[in-house]
Amino acid sequence: MQSRPAEVKAWLEYKAFSKITIRSLSVLNGALLLGMTKDEMRTVCPEEGGRVFFQLQAVKSSIALASESNGYGPYNGR
Repeated sequence: MQSRPAEVKAWLEYKAFSKITIRSLSVLNGALLLGMTKDEMRTVCPEEGGRVFFQLQAVKSSIALASESNGYGPYNGR
């Protein structure tokens, strides 16, 4: 995911996360955010880390499905 920190901030705001969560995570780009483990997320955002992680799983699934439909998935032989 090539999202800039401003786009990460906009996504967090759209998902209605708290100001502290937005402030803590909006310094990251999309790739860094998607690469965080659940434990890392909870360390940075104790209140909402689990919820952020859950929401990111949906994003990861969408990215994987988009990659497969473009012919770049693990079952497309490319």
